[in-house]
Amino acid sequence: MLRFRGVPAAWEVAYTDSAMGKCRTRVTLTWRASGNRVHRTRLTVQSDLATRLISDIRPGD
Repeated sequence: MLRFRGVPAAWEVAYTDSAMGKCRTRVTLTWRASGNRVHRTRLTVQSDLATRLISDIRPGD
C-alpha cells in the first residue's frame, strides 16, 4: 500500500518495456511543497498485459 501526504501537482507515465506478458512503466509524481520547492517521486509499475492489473510497484530510478 502506498501512502502519501497531499495530492501530486502533476504526474507523468512513460513506457519502459514489456516481456513475458508483463509491461513496465515509469510513473513520476511531482509534489509542490511550501516555498515553491518541487519534489519528485519515481515508481516502476509492472502490470499484467492479459488482465491489465498492476502486479508490482517498486521505487524507480
